[in-house]
Amino acid sequence: MSDQHIYKLIKLIVAAITWLPRGFQRFISDSLALVWFVIDKRHRNVVMDNIRHAYPDRYRDREAAWQFAKRNFRHTVSIAFDVIWSYGKTPEELYTHFDIHGWEHLETAMAKGRGMIGLTCHMGVFELLVVPASMKGKAPYVLYRTLDFAPLDRLTREMRGRFGAELIPLRNATERMVRMLKQGEIVATLLDQNVDWYKGAFVDFFGRPACTNNGLAKLAMKTETPVVPVFIMKEGERFVLRIFKEIPLQDTGDRIRDIENNTQNYVKAIEFMVRHSPEQYFWVHNRWKTKPYCLLSDKPSS
Repeated sequence: MSDQHIYKLIKLIVAAITWLPRGFQRFISDSLALVWFVIDKRHRNVVMDNIRHAYPDRYRDREAAWQFAKRNFRHTVSIAFDVIWSYGKTPEELYTHFDIHGWEHLETAMAKGRGMIGLTCHMGVFELLVVPASMKGKAPYVLYRTLDFAPLDRLTREMRGRFGAELIPLRNATERMVRMLKQGEIVATLLDQNVDWYKGAFVDFFGRPACTNNGLAKLAMKTETPVVPVFIMKEGERFVLRIFKEIPLQDTGDRIRDIENNTQNYVKAIEFMVRHSPEQYFWVHNRWKTKPYCLLSDKPSS
């Protein structure tokens, strides 16, 4: 089957799900999450290990960690169904389900005339972040990683671009981001995935060194663009966008230290929000995979 036919089939399935009652959509989502939780031992263990390290007192007990992981799987699957649900709504219908808090922080940052970098992470219903922004006429440019499966990548780009957001592939994105920021645009990026040691800086995240992409700090230092934390959470049946104050840029002249400290400040903002609603974070990702150092075994004697 060609990619075109697969794309049409996936789109047909998505369209069919949008016609189902919301309650039945949740039932399917929760059922799939339970099946995933039961059969995927590797990711289940990743979540349990992550949460025990992040909250050693609260989730030290295996049963408590197990129950948390089950709820976390349920939320993770629900993100896809929330996106599919939104696909069946007009913008006017969809906007009634969103609340916005802290919009004044975005306006303050934009008033500086250097654009704005929206800092976010894989938390809440991050795939719908562009919806409340478009409500205010501020659709952002969004950095994204191209999916390996072409038909799904095509549909994902289509869904993400419905509300005016323009997607920027991560590969060779810096030059275009600089150009957009100079034009006073908003660029949104996620900063909570593990990277190889040569791509990032090791900063503290929940008490452990996490290798974090340092490109955002380099970009902010180069352009002096305000970096503003933005997160979209699920609160009951509402989608709530929370915007926080700009994170002050550190620029002491020590480039290496400034990159590390700015990156640390960005990650602190992410940790603050994760602690607010830990069950809505993407704990299935091995955030601490890259280690700050490793011991090389002695070479065998010749």
